[in-house]
Amino acid sequence: MNPSHTLYRIQRIDSQLDSHRRRVREIDAELESDQVLQQARAQRRSLEEALRPHEARATNLNLEMQSVTAQRTQFSNQLYSGAVNNPKELQDIEHKLEELKRRHSDLENALLETMITVEDLQERLHTATEALAQIEAERASQHGALLEERQQLRLEIRRLKAQREKIAAEVDGDTLALYEDLRRKKQGYAVSVLEGDRCQRCAVSQTEVIVQQVRQGNEIVFCSNCGRILIAR
Repeated sequence: MNPSHTLYRIQRIDSQLDSHRRRVREIDAELESDQVLQQARAQRRSLEEALRPHEARATNLNLEMQSVTAQRTQFSNQLYSGAVNNPKELQDIEHKLEELKRRHSDLENALLETMITVEDLQERLHTATEALAQIEAERASQHGALLEERQQLRLEIRRLKAQREKIAAEVDGDTLALYEDLRRKKQGYAVSVLEGDRCQRCAVSQTEVIVQQVRQGNEIVFCSNCGRILIAR
C-alpha cells in the first residue's frame, strides 16, 4: 500500500506541532523578558550561592568542635581517673587539654562570626524570596491569558504527539526516515499535493507520466523539480 497519504497526515500534524511549539517559545520569551522579574530571580540566586559556603563552613566548624569536645573529655578522664601516674604524662595531658581549650575557643569565635553571616544572608534571602513571590504573583495576574494559552498549547502538543505516534506506526521505518530527511531539507514540507499537473509547493508542472503515477497511488512518486513526495487528493 502506498504510504504517501499517511505521510501527508503526519506532515499536517507536524506542521501543527511546529506552530504550537513556536508559539510556546514566543510566550516564554515574552514572559522571560520582564527585567524586574529577572533581576528578582538573579538576586535570589546570588544570595543562595553566597549563603551555601557559609552554611558549609558552619557545619564543618560544628563538627570540629564536637571532635575537640570529645578529645577534651577523653583527656580529662585520663587526667582525673588515676589511671596515669607518671608526672610527665600527666603534664603532657594538661598541656594537651590547654591546647584543646584554646582550639575550642577559637572554633567558638569562628562559628559565632560565621553564624552572624549566615543569619544575615538567610534574612536577606528570605526577603528576596518574598519579593520574588510577590512579583511572580503580580505577573501571573498580568499574564494570566498568556499562561493559560501556554498551558493549552502544551496539552495540545501532547495530544498531537500521541496522535502522530499512532499514525507513524502505520509506516515502515525506512519510509518514515525518508519523510523525516525530506522534511528537514524542504523547510518542513516533505509531501506536496498535486493540483492539476502542478506541484503545490514549487508550482512546477509534472510530466503526464508522473501525474498518472501519482493518481494511481501505487507507489511513492517525487516531484521532478523540488523532490517532494506527491499525492493526489
